[in-house]
Amino acid sequence: MTSDSGPKADVHENGVGAMASAEREATFAVLAQIAEALRRLFDPFCEVVIHDFSDFEHSIIHLEGNITNRKLGGAATDLLLSKAQSGDTDEDLYNYLTSLAGGRLMKSSTVFLRDETGRAYGAFCVNFDISAFVSVRKILGAFVTTEEKGDIVETFSDDIEETIQSLLTDTLHEVGKGQPLMSREEKIDLIARLDERGIFQVKKAVPILADQLGLSRATVYNYLREAREEK
Repeated sequence: MTSDSGPKADVHENGVGAMASAEREATFAVLAQIAEALRRLFDPFCEVVIHDFSDFEHSIIHLEGNITNRKLGGAATDLLLSKAQSGDTDEDLYNYLTSLAGGRLMKSSTVFLRDETGRAYGAFCVNFDISAFVSVRKILGAFVTTEEKGDIVETFSDDIEETIQSLLTDTLHEVGKGQPLMSREEKIDLIARLDERGIFQVKKAVPILADQLGLSRATVYNYLREAREEK
């Protein structure tokens, strides 16, 4: 009896594993259909990404749209890595604000795919470029509001680039226009607002901002000089 129990147990475990794998593949297939539907509905502003956590280095197994300039076989984001590492995947994330290279604004939602034990094995992510819509909202808002106050936001991070990114995102949201749509004067105003927030107290602020805004360092320095002269 002892000699028979081992192989039978292995067959059972392999069968359960194969069944779970088949269920996940079926889920990924259905989500791929939904991803295409969303992209076709909201193109060119929408991007949908499906991640498989079995390989974080090449987790992107399906991609619709092209907002973040990623490709199939690309890696998981720092957010996904952090959530998976900590096991903090019980709650999905909806409508959080991020910014992209060139000063564009994006809002995102991340739905974690969980197995029967509650462990996340993947993620379904929707990203929406809202840069143009933020500009329109600011124009329309002038007709229906008299005062606008933003929520207090604080970023806790050991990475100064993340802190600067957060300040930039908040300031762009306050200005109500993505960097690509700004005139030269508006870009100088953006730099002035960032200066008022103390961003240039950081030694590496100029090169980091230049990279995030898609500008040269010389241009950022010139805008900063003109902003301070006007002030």
